[in-house]
Amino acid sequence: MTALKKIALVTCGSNFERHGNTIRAMRRKLMDMGGYALYVITNYGVYSDGMDFTQGEPAIYQLLEILDIDGCILEANLGSLELAKRITGILKKRGIPVLAINLKLADVPCLRLEIKTAGMELLEHLILTHSCSRINLALSEGNRVISETMLDVYRSILPKYGIPFDESRVLSTAVSFQSGDVIYNTFDQRGVMQDAQAVVCVHDVSAIGLCMALEARGLRAPDDLRICSVNCSGNSIAWSPSITGIDRMDGKAAELACELMDQMLAGKEVSQDNTYPGEVRYLSSCGCTASDTAHRANPGVFHRLVVNKVEAANQIGRMMQFNNALEDVESLAQLASNIHGMMLGIGCRSYFCCLNEDDLSYIESDSPETKDAGEAPYHDRMVVLSGDSGRTGELTGVSFDLKVLVPAEPQAGDMFLLLPIHYINHSYGYMVFLNEMLPVDNYHYRICQDSIGASIENLHRQMILKSNIAELDRLHMQDQLTGLKNRFAFKRYRDDYVHSPAGYSVAVLDIDGLKTINDHFGHLAGNNAISIAAGVIRESVGKTDLVIRYGGDEFLVLSHDTSADLWEWRRHRIDEQLDRIAERQKLPYCLGISMGYAVSSAEAPLSMEESMELADRAMYENKKDRKARRKA
Repeated sequence: MTALKKIALVTCGSNFERHGNTIRAMRRKLMDMGGYALYVITNYGVYSDGMDFTQGEPAIYQLLEILDIDGCILEANLGSLELAKRITGILKKRGIPVLAINLKLADVPCLRLEIKTAGMELLEHLILTHSCSRINLALSEGNRVISETMLDVYRSILPKYGIPFDESRVLSTAVSFQSGDVIYNTFDQRGVMQDAQAVVCVHDVSAIGLCMALEARGLRAPDDLRICSVNCSGNSIAWSPSITGIDRMDGKAAELACELMDQMLAGKEVSQDNTYPGEVRYLSSCGCTASDTAHRANPGVFHRLVVNKVEAANQIGRMMQFNNALEDVESLAQLASNIHGMMLGIGCRSYFCCLNEDDLSYIESDSPETKDAGEAPYHDRMVVLSGDSGRTGELTGVSFDLKVLVPAEPQAGDMFLLLPIHYINHSYGYMVFLNEMLPVDNYHYRICQDSIGASIENLHRQMILKSNIAELDRLHMQDQLTGLKNRFAFKRYRDDYVHSPAGYSVAVLDIDGLKTINDHFGHLAGNNAISIAAGVIRESVGKTDLVIRYGGDEFLVLSHDTSADLWEWRRHRIDEQLDRIAERQKLPYCLGISMGYAVSSAEAPLSMEESMELADRAMYENKKDRKARRKA
């Protein structure tokens, strides 16, 4: 009997549609080939800036140091080239073959999307079919390899048809729906927007964002401007007008990757550079309505997107039913029961919630010490806190060796999907879903992850509360959602600032458009926005400042600093930090904070009530100004 071969797919779920398509295609191919099990090691987002590989969410990838696997495929959606290099180093030390999809890694065979041919076809289509001679190109900072190739094609194809290359018609932006405004405004400032006949964006999200920017200005694609992308996806097809673009053939790439890995495991040599072609999809955003109609005759992709959105809303609703129960647990046994209820409630029938065995005593201890963030994220022995599958039945409290991942023997055709369980920078373990695609169909699986991690830490806090009245008093003054001080703390400490001889200052901050976030994405997304805002505010003010969550989306900062210049600097820093987080986490909404402040000096003292009223007025003036700028 042929031994079962275990393949790891290492990726990132930030682009959940591509993520899901790749996983499905790879699993189908491995099942057809026979004798394989697939281990999907994934995350929602991994960032290269300030990333500490040993802490927080990226720690899930350290399982590659230990897991019993035979080969590994690294997919470009991983998000960080630096992380890919570290993972490759780990696997090479273990003698495990590595294959990369659309990643440039030294001495690693690569399966690369060949975009040149399709890129030339797309540009020639605009030039010959639609008589476009003024074509703008919007590159993507996050898709460097494809952007460089597309720029080379753009530079070479224009002179072929007597069109001069104009540097001002090329720019590079981050990928977000908001980048549509950036693209429009930048080209407009350069004087090459009003006469443009077409814009080609490397990423379809930017193309959709540009369509939105056109509509906001009373313009439309393709009537006023032809829009194309180099990333035709389900989003491209679902959007109206559907976006003409190059299909990156993720399913084809996954199948070819499996074939190459099969050869590598058989000891055969494979080329260091293997390619597969993209395919141009002509849809209505460039005026190809006949092709668009033919493409929509097969509504499979569009239908799946709609179903996923409906199911996402249902999942959120069902998860919210268990949210309070998870927060209020008083023992690991109760937490295990509630996790089981939540998994069944969202339609998941085969899962394992695995925690570090050594962390169990910490979680139920009354020690005020926090979990050591510097220790290894995963221990040699793990425990299934809560689990269920047709193969194992319901499990709880089962200990096992980390290298086997879960106490369930893998079989040919199996897929194990791994997600981290963490709280801030602490890794507690991981979730494993056996032959389940549910958690990766949309980004809302993060709610599950974050709820479990926060509940574990909250359980530890509950243990402390039972034995430490001082800790109870501290938590009495702490906002549970954000960890900031609350109104009780404000009442206790406000006089320390009011009676300061050198004066004090008060800042009032309010999240922009929280109601819109709640209405469109649910209150859990709103809570996430509040948590992000709280963290940014805390990091942007002084260490001795008192930061308070004063209301739902309103924050208060008391400071001994009385410099107006300092507050203006802090305002700028807050905006920068929010923009950076929004880009990294691919937030589906805009996140901003309006701020006003008031200074009480020894020469012109103010009561706390007067200072707050002045700061509140200034905040609303700032909010009106920011809203006007967004509309401009």
